[in-house]
Order: sequence, then C-alpha cells, then structure tokens
Amino acid sequence: MRNLFIVVDGMDGSGKTELIKMLHNHLFSKDKRFKLLTTREPSTGVYGQQIRKMLAEERDPQQNAERLFELFVRDRDDHLRRTIGPFLSEEGDGCNIVLCDRYYYSTLAFQQTQGIPFARILEMNKGFRKPDVAILLDVKPETALKRISGRLKEKFENLDFMRQLRSNFLALKDRLEDNILVIDANRKPQSVFEDAKKAVDRLVSQ
Repeated sequence: MRNLFIVVDGMDGSGKTELIKMLHNHLFSKDKRFKLLTTREPSTGVYGQQIRKMLAEERDPQQNAERLFELFVRDRDDHLRRTIGPFLSEEGDGCNIVLCDRYYYSTLAFQQTQGIPFARILEMNKGFRKPDVAILLDVKPETALKRISGRLKEKFENLDFMRQLRSNFLALKDRLEDNILVIDANRKPQSVFEDAKKAVDRLVSQ
C-alpha cells in the first residue's frame, strides 16, 4: 500500500471542512491499516498565523496581495517540510493518508484574483509536492455567502471577488496537469461526499 496525499479545495462556503471530516470517518472505518492525518492551509505555523491575522483584520480584497502571496508560499514550504512530508515518508505495512484542507490551488485562484499573474504564482509553487488527487468543490458565490453569513466576515468574502474567484478555480482543471476532480458543491453534503468517496476509494484500491 502506498501513502497518499489528498487535497480538498475551493472557496469559503463550499463545504471543504465538512467533506474532509466525512472522508476521514469513511477511511478510518474502511481499513484499520490506514493512518490518517488531517491538516489545513494556512497551517498552524508562524506564517500561517500571520496569514489568518491578515485575513481576519483586513477588509479590502485587493489589499496586501504581494505580502499574502509571499506568506502563503513560505507557509506551504514550512507545512510540507514540518508536517506533510515526514508523515508521507513513513514506511510500514499500512497506508499513511494526508487529508489537506486547501493547498496551492487556493493560492493560484485567490492571488490571481488579487491581480498577481498566474504564471508567476505557478512558478513559485512548481516545486511543491503534487497531491494524488485534488478535489475542487464548486459552489455559486451567492450560495457560499449564505452558508457563511453567520460567522465573522473575512477580506475575500465579497460577491464580485468571489465570482472571479470561482472562474479562476474552475480554470485550474484545464491549466494544470494535476489529477483534479471538480464536484458540484451546491448540493447537500451527503451527495458531495458520495462523489468524493468514489474517487478516494478508487485511489486507495490501486
């Protein structure tokens, strides 16, 4: 059994966190040889904490694009070296599986929407490990905003910004060579999970 790196990505309100919980529970009950790590970006490291502070305090979606871009790249490098890489390098009779909430797909979509050229973002992220599968959850911006309306607003939760963001996310499947699965996340969580589960089950059976 080989170790696996699975990413779930998409805009806020797409249901990423809930899907990861459902996939974790499914894999945990599927085979006791599976060793699971659930993690996220921004990470809990020093750069991730700086990012979360900026996202919570700033209101202009276009503000500090370069600084955020730099922090996301540094956080990803730190996250891979400190957490994801060592876990996936472990050897044994079982299968180590990382479930990561957001990855470089978010940087490609968000920072491109902030005005940073796609080619430059891609260049700064090209050395990072590719996931075995990236599940992109596609949701209408209006639906996403309704889902997150009860929590504190962050800087990217702006309808015009989110419309362009959605377009940038959807374009990734054609612009990258990664194994990307786009799932309609306007539906109920169980329906989204069933689609994701099929892809993950195929992956772990290989």
